[in-house]
Amino acid sequence: MPEPASRHGPEKTLRHPSGRYALPGAALCAALLAAPAATASETHLLDVYLGSSRSDLVGSVRAGSYELADGEVIRFDEWYAPAIPDLTVLMLTELTDNLGLIWGASMGERGEKYRIEPAIHLGLTWQLRLSETAILSTSLHTLIGGDLRESSCSADYGTFGVSEVNCRLAASLLPPEETLDYMLDMPGWKETRLSVRFQLLF
Repeated sequence: MPEPASRHGPEKTLRHPSGRYALPGAALCAALLAAPAATASETHLLDVYLGSSRSDLVGSVRAGSYELADGEVIRFDEWYAPAIPDLTVLMLTELTDNLGLIWGASMGERGEKYRIEPAIHLGLTWQLRLSETAILSTSLHTLIGGDLRESSCSADYGTFGVSEVNCRLAASLLPPEETLDYMLDMPGWKETRLSVRFQLLF
């Protein structure tokens, strides 16, 4: 049996890693751009949060377990619990009265059997005043880096020898080589988001 080898307003907010990942909304970006005292090149704290959709993906497998031939119980939460959850800080720098640059960084996250790489966040937000009471705003935000990768295990299957295997599926009925097809693998750029908002003031 297997034996393993070796969310917001302009104020600061902090989220639990189990919370859903939310990119900065066009409403907040538009509000900062439209602030009466704002000037071009002014920089604002846009968001601070823990976790991401990649963290959520890891969390979805954390509750599993299985028993080895000698009776030892392997619990996935020991493999997939992060030492420190992924921390992201986002800023907004105004380029013009209607155009802003979203930028920031994520620290990344690591557990015994997985890693989320650090990432750089880049994006743009733009607003168009259709009238004195109507504003159309949009934001585009992407990540450079931030890839999620899962580590494999070496499993001893007795008379069948030692094989590389997906740690979580080592006790399944799948052939060891097929379990590798189910490894967690998600690039950070898949969290790219485009948001559009129409605001009508009364």
